[in-house]
Amino acid sequence: MSFRLKTIIAITLLQSALLLVLIISVVNFLKQTNEEQLKLHAQNTSALFATSVTDAVLATDLASLQSFIDEVTTNQDVMYARILNNNDVVLAEGGKPGMLALDHSPDHSLAETQDGVFDTHVDITASGVTFGRIEVGISTHPLQQQLGRAHRWIMLIASIEVALVLVFSFLLGSYLTRQLRNLKQASENIALAGPGHQIEVVGNDEIAEVGHALNAMSTTLATSYQQLSESIDKQRELTEIASQNQAKNNAILTASLDAMITIDDLGHVLDYNKMAEQVFGWRYEEIHQKNLADFIISPQKRDAHHQGMQQFLLTKSSPVLNQRLELNAMHKQGHSVPIEINIAPIETEQGMFFTAFIRDISDRLAAETELRLAAQTFESSEAIFICDTNSVIMRTNNAFTRITGYRNDEVVGKTPKVLASGQHDQAYYEQMWNSLIVNGEWSGEIYNKRKNGEIYPEYLNISSVKSENGEISHYIAHFMDITEQKTNEEKLRSARYEAEMSNESKSRFLATMSHEIRTPMNAVLGILGLLKDTDLTPRQLELVQMGRESGELLLTIINDILDFTKMDIDKLQLEHTRFDLHKLLRNCNELLNSLAFKKQLALTLQLGPQLPQFVSGDPDRLRQVLINLINNAIKFTRHGQVKVSASLVSTNGHNAIIRCRVSDTGIGIKPDHLASLFDEFTMVDQTHSRRYEGTGLGLAICKRLVTLMKGEITVTSEINHGSTFDFTIELQLAQESDDKQELSAQQIKQLPLNNVRVLLAEDNPANQMVIKSILEFAELQVDVVSNGFEAVEAVRTLPYDIVLMDISMPEMDGMEATQHIRQLSAPACNVPIVALTAHTLQGDKDRFLQASMNDYLSKPIDREATLACICRWTQTDPAPAALSQTAAPSTQNMDDYALVDESILLQLVADTSADIVPDLLLLYIEDSESRLALIQDAIAATDYKTLEFECHTIGSSAIAHGNVKLHHIARSAERACQQEDFAQAITAGQQLVNLAQPSFEKLSKRAKQGFMPSGATNA
Repeated sequence: MSFRLKTIIAITLLQSALLLVLIISVVNFLKQTNEEQLKLHAQNTSALFATSVTDAVLATDLASLQSFIDEVTTNQDVMYARILNNNDVVLAEGGKPGMLALDHSPDHSLAETQDGVFDTHVDITASGVTFGRIEVGISTHPLQQQLGRAHRWIMLIASIEVALVLVFSFLLGSYLTRQLRNLKQASENIALAGPGHQIEVVGNDEIAEVGHALNAMSTTLATSYQQLSESIDKQRELTEIASQNQAKNNAILTASLDAMITIDDLGHVLDYNKMAEQVFGWRYEEIHQKNLADFIISPQKRDAHHQGMQQFLLTKSSPVLNQRLELNAMHKQGHSVPIEINIAPIETEQGMFFTAFIRDISDRLAAETELRLAAQTFESSEAIFICDTNSVIMRTNNAFTRITGYRNDEVVGKTPKVLASGQHDQAYYEQMWNSLIVNGEWSGEIYNKRKNGEIYPEYLNISSVKSENGEISHYIAHFMDITEQKTNEEKLRSARYEAEMSNESKSRFLATMSHEIRTPMNAVLGILGLLKDTDLTPRQLELVQMGRESGELLLTIINDILDFTKMDIDKLQLEHTRFDLHKLLRNCNELLNSLAFKKQLALTLQLGPQLPQFVSGDPDRLRQVLINLINNAIKFTRHGQVKVSASLVSTNGHNAIIRCRVSDTGIGIKPDHLASLFDEFTMVDQTHSRRYEGTGLGLAICKRLVTLMKGEITVTSEINHGSTFDFTIELQLAQESDDKQELSAQQIKQLPLNNVRVLLAEDNPANQMVIKSILEFAELQVDVVSNGFEAVEAVRTLPYDIVLMDISMPEMDGMEATQHIRQLSAPACNVPIVALTAHTLQGDKDRFLQASMNDYLSKPIDREATLACICRWTQTDPAPAALSQTAAPSTQNMDDYALVDESILLQLVADTSADIVPDLLLLYIEDSESRLALIQDAIAATDYKTLEFECHTIGSSAIAHGNVKLHHIARSAERACQQEDFAQAITAGQQLVNLAQPSFEKLSKRAKQGFMPSGATNA
């Protein structure tokens, strides 16, 4: 599109737009003016009409009103007129046909008139009171005709003006185009011929001026072109010099030991050396030409940095330039870096630059901090002194003066001997120095002397300080006065001793009460037992049975109280033996099944599939908890069932967590009683009329026993629906073969021969009668004495096979009598002595063994246990009980014992059966061989505890299976371990290992021969 055409179009469009705006403004002005006139005409006409008819409306002169309306509507501009009273009742109306039928609302503007009629309403008032209104419609047709004529004239005038603009634009464009073509031609000539070309200029107008300017520009360009060529040559020389300088700068930046960063006045990084990369972590490529503040200045200080730069650019002054400042900068990894910075401004022709010389001062600040900490530590509450390598004191702190009384100037230049108390020998100090030389430090308690001569205890720590080459340069000693601590320790020891003495008094009282209560109870229960075996009438038998049950209940209560008291003074400790957990649970149920049967209750037992059978722990205490809970469940259940279950919760190495649950369908427990159910002496029913007897200690004992077994016990209950007691315990897993072997040994039923002579030492006449009757019923010969003196004299006089010795007797007790008997000449000194005791505290067993007793029986005396004990100690080759470790050593030579005792094997056949004895023997051999490996390992490792345990186990098994000689050697090794004669223990243990194989081979050969049933002749 040509410039001329563009000029014509532009002028035409501009003029047309102006005309359009003008036309619209004029039309709107005309329309608005006429509309205002119409509204004014309508309002004035209506108001005039209202005034004219006011009297007629007040008089309700309908004829006059109608006459007025007819006269008004003769006006061609009035389309209709209507007069109404206050009730909107038409009083008179008239107008063009069809107009009265329409709904006429008052119009407020011409735009609201849709029917060509401008409607207006005026109220008819008199004295401020409205009596009606007059409605008038004025025709808008004359106004619309007038506006239409105005529109047509305006458009005609606008069209004429646009045509004139087109003509004028064409003429102007032609003139301008001709002059511009000349300028274009001139520009092309300059481009081709170069600066300096001139054009011919015609006229004096602006276009002519442009031509003159073009000629001047051409002349100037020619001159500038010449100067530019000269400047380029000079710039080339300067570039070479700048390149050389840049190389020097780069070498300086690279070799600098400080970080160097240069930025421009906008903060963009220009130079950034290798040391800056090490200090801040950003590589040159990451930070070049980017704003430095975004990388190394913390966000909190960026605004201040920008404001400082702007202030400098305006005022050319800044308090931070050319100054050594210490600041914190940001590292790429986000942490703060302490720096020392000096910023130098550089003003050049290219602008202002800033070069910063930066040094990382982290190491310096750390060293300063260490020095401050060391200084602060030196003035701590601990006394400190520093010595050189010659032990000469160089410096002390205030705490040193406070504790020792010596000022710093009084000890500097002296050795620590000035503090020596004289209570330590030379060897003590030599050991101290040896520790310092070898380990670099020594610490311990030492007694030193203050300036006033007072000796005081202190805790001293001495450390050596080494130089960079590893040589000791100084010694630093820290100490604190522990006089108060020593005083408190002494008070604590005294208080502990008093507490232990108090517990010991409780223990002695408990032992005495146990004896004084259980001894007469033994007599009562024993006499009732003897009486029951006589010929009695049914009524007498009922009374005896009632007395026996009452006595047993009283004994149970006594046992509960004693057990609880033992727990209360921490005298009760758990045993650790192997047992069959399944069998124990079944035995508990079988024991109480008769009670459940009497109440017609179902007592069931459910064992979990993963429940281990063989475990190690305290079976008696576990049985005590189970029986207590099951017995309570039966007691408080009238109908339904009692369900006992056991399952494995988890295992951890060699330990297992076992859960036992006892559920019943009994009377239940109220919720407010559950919280205190396991408290001491607590019963759900505390009234004097309660139906169920007890001490209220059973569940408290259960809780403590379960806690001792590393478990917990809980209860849930619902009134009239039953209760569930749930407890967990921790037991150690055991090998099945070990447990079976012990069970096999325990299954041997032992009865004494009828020619055994027994000495009974018992001071209580009732107990004498009970025990003597038990023994004589078994056809044993019994002599009775009443104190220890009589017992010693009897053993010295007559050859007894065994002595049953009461512990608590007048004049001389059982333990002292045993010591006197052991001092007699052989064979009287070797008589087996079994303690009869009501002492059941932990540690009593050890005391009996240390007093050279062989075994013990707990009161009340059990008939079968008593006879079995006598049998064990009166056999030709006795099988010692579990407590026979410290029995008096036998004088019989080991060579006199057989490898295999046939009589023991025959007894084993009689007690079991000929079919299973070979299997029992092979099982024993297999288990013992595995234990021999443990014994050999224990000998090699000098593990005497394991050696004692394994010798005890293999010794018990050996005698039960006929390996008599092996049994005695095992007992010899066991006793040596107990007496801490470790050399003899190693010798006996090695003999045991050497003897085992021939003993096992002979027993295995005998097992293969088989056995005849009991009573038949063995082929």
